[in-house]
Amino acid sequence: RRVQRAGDSGRHVAACASSSRDAELQQTREDTRRRLREMGYDPKLLEAAAGSRWDPTFQRWVKDPRAEYADIIITPKAGSPYIIWPAIFQVLKQANLESIPTDEVENLVARNKVTLVDVRMEDQYAKGHVEGSINVPMFRESTGSGVWDNLKRVVNAALLIRSTERDPEFPQKLEEAVGGKNKPVVLYCGMGGNLDTKIKSSKAMYKEGYEDVDKSFGKESRSLKACFELLNAGFRDVRHMKGGFSTWKYEKRPVATGE
Repeated sequence: RRVQRAGDSGRHVAACASSSRDAELQQTREDTRRRLREMGYDPKLLEAAAGSRWDPTFQRWVKDPRAEYADIIITPKAGSPYIIWPAIFQVLKQANLESIPTDEVENLVARNKVTLVDVRMEDQYAKGHVEGSINVPMFRESTGSGVWDNLKRVVNAALLIRSTERDPEFPQKLEEAVGGKNKPVVLYCGMGGNLDTKIKSSKAMYKEGYEDVDKSFGKESRSLKACFELLNAGFRDVRHMKGGFSTWKYEKRPVATGE
């Protein structure tokens, strides 16, 4: 008869614990894929976030080949759920999203080749926007009525900050505004954001630029997230204005006010 040793027992317990963790992770992944489908997203988004990790010390996303995710949906206590930025970044990179400079945007708008869409809130648009653009906000006023939603409103009001959340009807509203998913659109917000992961340099040894840990996943922005929402909804021709409205104003290009 085989005598069980203490080491054998320990390994058995460890194996059972590992198996239990694997089962829990697999169940979490399946739950996440189900939730992604319910939110109207491709379940493959879960894999898109692999290789990224949040760095709480420097408040940034960094690359980490060891990192895998069982859940990429952030569900705040107040507001609507949203997808973590690295997953969105990877989708936009794979889609070869084009970020076009302001002078090219101005030319396209002048020739009626695209519809330029400002995705900021209505009051921001009214205070100043690119001449010839329309306004379809990606966010809306917070609609929740729970304890945390009300607390968020009170705190934000004290800080003179508006309580907003992602508008799940944004793609539908934009489709109605431009006349269909096949219409070419260019989106912009206040700062623009970018998908660049390298710093450009005039030095010969860095002619292709060099990697910057702070730009491991570009610079997230409202307009880039809006581009992701439209591509996910099946829009065919989506582009992004480089530099956003701040660059447009700095370059003294035509600005309009009002609705």
